[in-house]
Parts: sequence; structure tokens; C-alpha cells
Amino acid sequence: MLASDIFRVIFGLVAVLGMIGVCAYLARKTGFSNLATAAGKKRRLSISEMLPLDARRRLAIVRCDDQEYLLVLGASGETVVATGLEPSIAHEEDGVEAAPAHNLLEELGGFAKKLRDARAGLTKKDAA
Repeated sequence: MLASDIFRVIFGLVAVLGMIGVCAYLARKTGFSNLATAAGKKRRLSISEMLPLDARRRLAIVRCDDQEYLLVLGASGETVVATGLEPSIAHEEDGVEAAPAHNLLEELGGFAKKLRDARAGLTKKDAA
């Protein structure tokens, strides 16, 4: 292999990598990529905690700004169970103290009982 062939291969590799870099730069400038975290902006939406209820449904605490929402996520849709929950996790960067621990079942009211009753009603219909 001649030296000119080696230089041509190296030049081609550098040219292709340069074109990839230019395309990535243009994509960032035009807004095709989400760089909110890379730019140092604080995210407004996050999932604080998730708990599986059964094979199809999950209970999730979603945090938006300074509020938390309790949701039931399932295959048939989403249901908001509680809104306006106070965050219970201390954020060191905000300097906020942790809220006292509370029982989620008390906040849900009769939701757990309704869920058990609905499940029992479905099993009775299946047995009949």
C-alpha cells in the first residue's frame, strides 16, 4: 500500500468525522435535540416514586414544580388520585426542610377499599 493511499484513507476518515460534527452542531442550534439538562436548566417534571399495584396498574408520585400528584397508571388510562401533595423530600439546593412523614392510605381515603371491592366484584362475576 502506498503512502498516498494511506493519506487518502486518513483524509476520508477525518472528512466523515468532520461532517458528523457539523451536522450535530447544526442539529443543536436548530433545536432538534433536547439539551435542557446539558445546558444546566433545572427540570420541572420528574417521577418521585413508583409502586406496582398489580400486573397492569402502577401508583406513581409525579412532581411538577413544587407540587406532587398521585396517579394511578394503567393500560386503560391514567387517574389522578390526589393533587397538591406537599413534597416530602428535602432538596439541598433549595434549602427546604423535609415535610413530616404521612400515611398515603389516609390521604387516599377509601381508594384502597374501593379497589379491593372492585376486584372482589370482578372475581364473583367470573365465578358465576
